[in-house]
Amino acid sequence: MYVYAMESEALVDVRYVLAVVLVIVLPVVAAFWGTIHGGISLWKRRPLWQGYTAALVVMLVVAAVSIANLRAFVGPDLGWKPVLFGIGSLLYLASWRIAGKVRRHLNFRTFSGVAEVRGEAGELLTGGPFAVVRHPRYFMVLSMTLGWSLAANHAGGYVVSLLFAAALFALVRLEERELVARFGQRYAHYQASVPMLFPAPWAMRHLFV
Repeated sequence: MYVYAMESEALVDVRYVLAVVLVIVLPVVAAFWGTIHGGISLWKRRPLWQGYTAALVVMLVVAAVSIANLRAFVGPDLGWKPVLFGIGSLLYLASWRIAGKVRRHLNFRTFSGVAEVRGEAGELLTGGPFAVVRHPRYFMVLSMTLGWSLAANHAGGYVVSLLFAAALFALVRLEERELVARFGQRYAHYQASVPMLFPAPWAMRHLFV
């Protein structure tokens, strides 16, 4: 009985740590990409360091606000649910498998948004995971976020995850607009043939194999 109580307490601690990381990291990530994509027309006219310095400042402010309001952001513990923890863990592991596939197709400049800020034409990626969904990186992030939220099972984690998903949809729309401007008709054709964010169920396996 004592051992079971210790294991249960450890699981509570793990889930709380997951919830804490979730409510800090997700707003910071949204702050970075929101600053870059939201001000892309300005950053293209400025030295590269200015856009990333602005993004860093916004990230630090958002992180400070999240930490200062940590208890409210984490919210109530909804309890240890083995099924949710198991599903969440599987989703999280699956998202890392997708991440590995995506990283093989993205160089650092593309991954960090430098190509967009510089206004570089670059290469239109349509192979590998990009043949299944136009934004596999964001699909991976959403999958990871859902898995993380389920495993943590704290009310605030779900709220922050939903807000993050809404912000991500807005960012994808901004990025789509930039890609149309960069690649023109080629990207319009790509849009018409490949789903934006959620792959077709029968094509999902191509993200893992």
